[in-house]
Amino acid sequence: MAEAVREWAPALLAWVLLVSRGRGGDPARRRVHWVLFGLACSLTAQLPPVYAALGDGHLARLLSHAGMVLAAWAGQEFMAGLTGHARGARWQAWWAAGAFALMCRLFALMPDLRPQSPWVMEYCLVYAAAQLPALLTVIGFGLRYAREAGDAVLRVSLRLVVTGTALCLLYLLNKSILAVAPRLDASFAFGRTVLPSKVLPTTAYLLVLLGAALPAAAGWLRRHRQFRRLGPLWRALYRADPAIALDPPGVPDVLVVRDLRLRLYRRVIEIRDGLLALRPYRSPGSATGTAAAEAAAIAAALRARDGGVPPADRPVDVAGGADLAGDTEFLAEVSDVYRSLSRSARPGR
Repeated sequence: MAEAVREWAPALLAWVLLVSRGRGGDPARRRVHWVLFGLACSLTAQLPPVYAALGDGHLARLLSHAGMVLAAWAGQEFMAGLTGHARGARWQAWWAAGAFALMCRLFALMPDLRPQSPWVMEYCLVYAAAQLPALLTVIGFGLRYAREAGDAVLRVSLRLVVTGTALCLLYLLNKSILAVAPRLDASFAFGRTVLPSKVLPTTAYLLVLLGAALPAAAGWLRRHRQFRRLGPLWRALYRADPAIALDPPGVPDVLVVRDLRLRLYRRVIEIRDGLLALRPYRSPGSATGTAAAEAAAIAAALRARDGGVPPADRPVDVAGGADLAGDTEFLAEVSDVYRSLSRSARPGR
């Protein structure tokens, strides 16, 4: 059972992360997409059923290695983007492509995968060399950017990726020693034990995958929480003017799990439309820039509207954030205060 989990869990996690992220987006998201795609293909090719389905020529091994070379190259491209470069060093792309072409040639020459067989050592060394510059770039840029990043989640994510990449280097070193040892009539028994041959690569894969998943997971949780926090204010404005909503309320907010980026954006826009429709019922000077004052002004305007107070034709300023992110957080704070005001205003409270 433990062996099956070790074989299947990293591959399944890679595909889940790849599918959940979708396609497109900014260059950074596209580079992470290629990292996940390379890892997913590499780990899938290593699964026993896939390995067996591809025949006795060990083609699955070559496909797995191709995925790792792609993931390493995409990883250094991502790190280059974090440090302000449009893309990574061009020579690294040529290095990876040239090394993989040589790997294909050596693979065709190998009679089998036994370490003592011709061309196996050369293949293993070229495979390690294909990834070495990219992996060193990931570690170097990752350590530097982790120290400079202001976001705690990003710092943890980068450190996970750096640690996983360092373990990948150790695994490649172990495989290289195992390939060279038979040519030198030497023995490296430790390299074939469970720790370096199975635990080390699995841990490396999981750390890199968790590091890649952490920012997206944290962003999803933040958007989900903001979406739920905006709910009380949005529902109050929707009851006052249902025309602000593109779609009527459906499932409870806590059950909304898909398309949160778009849903959160629409909720902010619809709240702003509702506040715009409520302006004729607001008192002049009611916007002071604080969430508490804004919530009180909204509650008073809603009571005035429900009480039949005639709308006034006068401009009233409405407080808000400087940009979409700031405005979203400000409206969430307003909604928090509004919910408290609504509860305290209920009969019997």
